[in-house]
Order: sequence, then structure tokens, then C-alpha cells
Amino acid sequence: MKMKWIYKRQFYRNFFVRIYIRLSAKVTRLLDGRRDRRICGCSLARYVPSLYRESMGATGSESSSYWSLDQIFRDFSFAQSDSFIDVGCGKGRILAYLADKKCPCPLTGIELNEDVYHYAKKWTAAFPQITLIHGNAFEQDYNPYTVMFLGRPFETEMFRRFIDYLEGNLTHPIRLIYWWDTQSGSYLENRSGWRMLRREWVFASHGLFMYPCPQRFTIWEYHPLST
Repeated sequence: MKMKWIYKRQFYRNFFVRIYIRLSAKVTRLLDGRRDRRICGCSLARYVPSLYRESMGATGSESSSYWSLDQIFRDFSFAQSDSFIDVGCGKGRILAYLADKKCPCPLTGIELNEDVYHYAKKWTAAFPQITLIHGNAFEQDYNPYTVMFLGRPFETEMFRRFIDYLEGNLTHPIRLIYWWDTQSGSYLENRSGWRMLRREWVFASHGLFMYPCPQRFTIWEYHPLST
């Protein structure tokens, strides 16, 4: 479903449309859970609230719909020489999606919540391509990676600090996929070293709605030497 009118506020605020959206979201979650079990042998659907929102600005663990990932990674190319990291990977649905799509490069996820990390660690044990790290995103070296995924792992202020941390850490270009970026994605606009490659809204697919309202992702390229 690519009709532009579904992204207008008056459409998704209509009472009857809202009912259909809620029912659609339930159906897509069920379909996502079934796909989880096919790939991972377990469901990755359950939302886990953040234990560190107040102290570290970390958001909860919420898995993205597979259909939204189809749109985000459409036409996105990986080479064997790439190395991918999902910062705030949660239970690992992004990693599951890419592994199932036969992504040719190593896949890494970092997760702060210990329980969520162990849940992901259990199912990823069957995938030699996937490495998991339990730790603080602000204590990692990101130079081994060429592609980074951020599924809004931080509140706005902490996201800004993370970008500052990246810029002080990286020594080579990197592509950054920022998903659910409507609250803080503007921080990278007109920022030295950053170039927008693609920006799209995600809301519906296959005649069903994935989220209560439209969400946005942006793909960026960062060149440290141009700052």
C-alpha cells in the first residue's frame, strides 16, 4: 500500500480507520511472531520496558515489523567486506531479518538490558554469523563496523550525545540507518560530515497497518574526514 493519503493526519485519526489500524496491528504482530519462530525458533514480539530510561536515556525493547524492514532494507546493498551493528538490538529481530535474507557480512548486536541480551543470545547461538555484546553503547569502538542500525535506542538528548560520541570515535565512513527518527532525526540535518541518502515513511503494507501512526526512517552516510 503506497497511497500518499494514508500519511495524512485526517486519515489515521478517523474513528473507524483507527479501529481497523488496531486490528491490523494485531494481525501483523501475529504474522511477525510466526516468522520469528520460523527463523529463530522463538517469538521476538514481546515489548520489554526500559530499566535505564531515567538513568541512561535508553528506550524499551520493541521489535520492528518485518514488513517495515522490507521497506527499510529495500535496495540497501551489503558487501562481504561490510560489518553490521545494531545498537540497542533488543531481542534481535533486525539480526534475524538480515540473517534470513542471507546478508553476506558479519552481524553484531549490542544490548544493555541483561535479561533481553540473554534471550537474544540463546536463539542466536545457532547463527555463527551473529555476535552479541552485552554492554553500554557509549563504551564501544565502532571502527570495526561499516553499517550501523539505530532503532531509536535512545531518548533525544542521549541520541545527540551518542552522535557526538560517534563523531569523536570513527575514523572511516559509515552508513547509518536511523529508524523511528521523527523525534531526533533532524539533529543530523545540515550537520557537517553527514549526508542523507534516503528518507521514507512507513505505515502500511499488504493492506494492513503496522503501527498506530506513520513512522519514519532515514539512511545517512557519515564521512569523518569531511568534518
